[in-house]
Amino acid sequence: MIQPDFVFRGHQAAVNSVCFFSDDRLLVSGDQDGCLIVWNMMLKRQLAKVTGAHTAAILSVCGLGTDTVVSQGRDNKLCIWALDASEFSGELRLIRTLAVDSMNFCKFSYATFQGTSWIVFLLGAGAGEACLLDVSSGEQNSLDIGHQSRTKAGSRDDLPMCIKLVASAGEDRDSQELELFVGYESTMLRQFLINVSDTKMPAALRRSVTTAHSEPIMSLDYDSQRQLVYTCAADNKVCCYAADGSRFKEHAAAVELKNPGSSEIRCFSALDLVAVAGWDYATHLLTSDLVPTASIAFHRAALTSIDVSALSTAGADGIADEYVRQRWNSRSRWMAVASRDSRISLWDIDHTIASAARSCGSADA
Repeated sequence: MIQPDFVFRGHQAAVNSVCFFSDDRLLVSGDQDGCLIVWNMMLKRQLAKVTGAHTAAILSVCGLGTDTVVSQGRDNKLCIWALDASEFSGELRLIRTLAVDSMNFCKFSYATFQGTSWIVFLLGAGAGEACLLDVSSGEQNSLDIGHQSRTKAGSRDDLPMCIKLVASAGEDRDSQELELFVGYESTMLRQFLINVSDTKMPAALRRSVTTAHSEPIMSLDYDSQRQLVYTCAADNKVCCYAADGSRFKEHAAAVELKNPGSSEIRCFSALDLVAVAGWDYATHLLTSDLVPTASIAFHRAALTSIDVSALSTAGADGIADEYVRQRWNSRSRWMAVASRDSRISLWDIDHTIASAARSCGSADA
């Protein structure tokens, strides 16, 4: 069995979310008990920790820039934290709390657009009401992403299950646009164009499709280079769609994993990689065209979250020692995988893919 390069063990409960930030120098994670931890990736140790950051489970976390952390909890709070840190220690200081609807487990999403950090989160899942937040100014705009699904009993509110905010090249390729992708309980996928200067109607529906899933969409991601949307669900399918005028079209045939249930899907253009966190304890790796390449089983419980480092060299500017700076710039590309077994595994993704391919080759032989 392939083993990870490192395992973070600081959590005492199921880890629900992980995210690299600060040019890969930091990793933030949140768990089922409401504990929030920031890790120093150079030293592989805790930098800052808040026990009871939320009074219920943390659903999602992210880092913005070098000194801001955002967390969302099942206590229906979105918390923004300031990180004051040196190389060996740090402190998370709560600077703002916002009301959010976390009852259907829909996680917030974030993007940088025109030099500003933006966050989208749900205010009322049943009504399809979301909020667009300018993190710097605190200004908020309401977004209508509501949808009615048709059932045998009639129309009903279609709950948004996952959202993805994306700053991408416009369809004319000469401008940048802010877009929001939404996956629904009915398996519908919809794409909205966000106009940050229009306070009356900032979200305009661009295209939609009923996906091939048979269960609610649990997670989605967007490849801005290839302009592809990837989805996973409570069923065993992984789907991929491309824009086609006013609708989506299937880019590649849906892939069926061995077991049903996926928590999160992430795509990484530079690696031609799609990674899926499975309820079956395995990380499923596929190409951008949904060709399966490997399934990695290490954890002892369902996986919840995946992130891959960006391999940015910008963070090296703050490293005084030249030898350490050179080591950092030649580091591996990491994949962090969170699990309900309270652990976060860290993988050299290039080495992992190669090892998995050799293992599959040996098994076939």
